[in-house]
Amino acid sequence: MSTVLGVACAGGVVLAGDRVAVYRGQVRSRSRRHVFDFGRAGAAVVAADVDGFADRLAGDVRAYRTERGDLGIDPFTRLASDLADEFDASVVLAAADGGPCLRAVTANGGVATDDVAAFGSGTSVVLGALEAGHDPDATLDEATTLARDALSAAAERDAGTGTEFDVYRLPA
Repeated sequence: MSTVLGVACAGGVVLAGDRVAVYRGQVRSRSRRHVFDFGRAGAAVVAADVDGFADRLAGDVRAYRTERGDLGIDPFTRLASDLADEFDASVVLAAADGGPCLRAVTANGGVATDDVAAFGSGTSVVLGALEAGHDPDATLDEATTLARDALSAAAERDAGTGTEFDVYRLPA
């Protein structure tokens, strides 16, 4: 499967994910991107069709910005939530809304707000590492290090989590 996560702190928000793609229990790729940069918004996605989800979300973001202007966390969350059920996608989102915000969208479109979030095969290991090391007053660099360490811990214990990571950073 793959593992993605998000960490919010005083320094901003970090999204990270590994690059493994698994299909029917077999690793099909170790170079599949799961973290996407939409300018002042980012998404980390776990889905069977990650690229399809990301392409549709990118189109929806472009259309929103053309029609309405800047994209805050609430409209970005609605766009992702509308697609989550169709693509069976779980998504961690970051966007500015007066300051960087983090949201988690489940595959059924449910939304949660927290300082840490994770989806994928290494979720339990990642959440354990994030909750043990999370500091709400951390800098963006410290949050990035925590995210990488959490994914590394998952990669050691979960065959569906790879050792190569992508990171999106949204500073405060």
